[in-house]
Amino acid sequence: MPGEGSSDSSDSGSAGAAGGCVGSDQQQHAPIAGPLASGTTPSLTLARSLNCEPDALMIMPPFDLFVAQLSSDSTEARVDAMKKLAIVGEAMGPEGTLNKLIPYLTENIANNDKDDDDEILLILAGQLALLVPGLVPGYAAVPLLPILERLCSTEETVVRDKAVETMNKVVPLLTPAPGDADGSGGGGGPAPFGLLLATSKRLAGADWFTAKVSAAGILPAVYAFWNAHATKAEGDAEAKRELRILFKDLSEDDTPMVRRSAAKHLGRFVEAVAGLTDTADSLVRGGKVQQAILDENKRLVTYELVPIFQALSSDEQDSVRLLAVSCAGSVGCGLAREPGVTAEVVLPVVRGGCADLSWRVRHNLAKVFSTVTGSLGFVGAKHASRQMEVFQFFAGLLQDNEAEVRAAAVENIARMAQLGGCDLFQRHIAPLLPALADDLVMEVRSKLAQTLMDCCDPAICNTLTDEIILEDFKPLLENFLNDEFAEVQLHILTKLSRVSHLLGKMDVVVSSILQMAKAQNWRVREAVGRLLPFLAEARGVAFFQDHLLDPWLKIMSDQVADVRSACVDGMPKLLSVSGSQWIQAEVLPHYTQMYEESHSYLTRITVLRSFAALTEKNGESENDVSVELMKQIVSLMLKGLKDRVANVRMIAARGLGLVTISGQCDDGTMSLQVVPALSECATTETDQDCKYQCQLALESKA
Repeated sequence: MPGEGSSDSSDSGSAGAAGGCVGSDQQQHAPIAGPLASGTTPSLTLARSLNCEPDALMIMPPFDLFVAQLSSDSTEARVDAMKKLAIVGEAMGPEGTLNKLIPYLTENIANNDKDDDDEILLILAGQLALLVPGLVPGYAAVPLLPILERLCSTEETVVRDKAVETMNKVVPLLTPAPGDADGSGGGGGPAPFGLLLATSKRLAGADWFTAKVSAAGILPAVYAFWNAHATKAEGDAEAKRELRILFKDLSEDDTPMVRRSAAKHLGRFVEAVAGLTDTADSLVRGGKVQQAILDENKRLVTYELVPIFQALSSDEQDSVRLLAVSCAGSVGCGLAREPGVTAEVVLPVVRGGCADLSWRVRHNLAKVFSTVTGSLGFVGAKHASRQMEVFQFFAGLLQDNEAEVRAAAVENIARMAQLGGCDLFQRHIAPLLPALADDLVMEVRSKLAQTLMDCCDPAICNTLTDEIILEDFKPLLENFLNDEFAEVQLHILTKLSRVSHLLGKMDVVVSSILQMAKAQNWRVREAVGRLLPFLAEARGVAFFQDHLLDPWLKIMSDQVADVRSACVDGMPKLLSVSGSQWIQAEVLPHYTQMYEESHSYLTRITVLRSFAALTEKNGESENDVSVELMKQIVSLMLKGLKDRVANVRMIAARGLGLVTISGQCDDGTMSLQVVPALSECATTETDQDCKYQCQLALESKA
């Protein structure tokens, strides 16, 4: 294809310079692939920024070039060098990276107090994450910690955030070295436990708030690492106690930014202390069984972390409270979802969050409300009153004065219906749906349309019966399909197949779908095209022939390729619903006429793709294509092989390949018509793509 394989030389200039390197001062390295091996010449700007002859760049070792660029006065050269850090490490190999590259970075970044360019530091923080574990083994990655500690202490927020993200990725990989199971450093490398504890203490005890903010972000990963690899010795228990004290001190810091960071990471810290391997969100949303929690861990959560949670949830700063209340799900799971405990600890925080004067607090709680509800453990008749109280809180959020809160709460309706069942849904949620469907804010209506269809997805919610869907959802679906915003319509159309078995009882919905086949928005027309085969299944083949065939053929001729593809993709479903005889008698004559009378090669391509799609599977089931129908398919494909446009010939060859793979074409047709035609085309075809497709089709036969 034209333009294929082209590259942007300006983006790979210095990479090409490093690509000419074959080794360092001590050893030779094999040629490497990727950007370094592109062979392109460095840009003139980069060449002039370095204190050496341009020709010398092509033979300069990777490390020397990296150092030369970082030492340059040109910002472009330094940024380019740092972006290639991981590539330079690959060129140097693990030994060169550990012995030369990381010590250089440590000396010039970690031990350098001068303020460096924030852009350089941001790129460095991201590149360090690429070194472990592919290039640097986990047990050898300890020397990265001083560099990351320095980055975690910078004033620029984006640099700190990226450094914390990298630290959280690297710390779990810091497995003790072989022969050093206790982490003491006896295996030949630095001991990760002591260094992690010292790093945490330095960051948490820093004079300036920036380091403390980062400390709160890494403490959960450090504590989880300790739980995973430390022993039950007294020293390890004391170290974990110190980590908990550090987090407590951060949560009580005078600076709101530090408390905000502690509140943000409180959920992960609770999960780490409790020894959970899954997050609260994955436990509740995934329907997983609650992981068993050791009594000692549960005691630590109850008596040490719950007071922190309660204090942060009632902080004077709403920016702290909004982050703390969103951790309620993690606290509930950290308490093993025991209803008696969560009712005393978590429920009061939820009650206060729903009534908080700050809409941002209510908004953050609304976003995770289903996770919080699932973590409370209120299941069964014994806890029905408390579960009802939780649903009353949720109903209050659905009626909140702020549209952002309503929209966030609406997204949880499907999960709440799954957790509460039919009775609580009909009592507390269903009466509010009409008002939400008429909400003046489009965002609320859009979220509601999406979550209503999620309620019909058995993978998300399987508690609502067809009677409830017809009674409570049908009027809403009718309104949404006539909404002035296409986004609302699309949320219904793209997922309406989930209730295809009920479309026979939704006359107004079906009428709206037919009208939308002429919509101006092409995405709406595409969604209608994908839905029509399901309407045929729900209303019968006769209904499709009388009312849907004309819209189907118009969508087939649409000017937008994705709209035409919707009909192509729907052919297997239509065949499974109607059968080969009906397709052959009612649909293929129209397709053949479109092919014969077409003035655009795009129409012929669409028809050929539709014919070929009949040979594909409908989901997991194999379509039963009759002998007569298969002959018509093959006949049109052979005709397409002789088209004057190469694109059409290529699609025809690909279609014959699908016919061959399906195995439904009889041996006589294959040997007398298909194989000779493909062999001739593969020999005489001048277009390389067509020839390639013919060869693939022949290989599939072999």
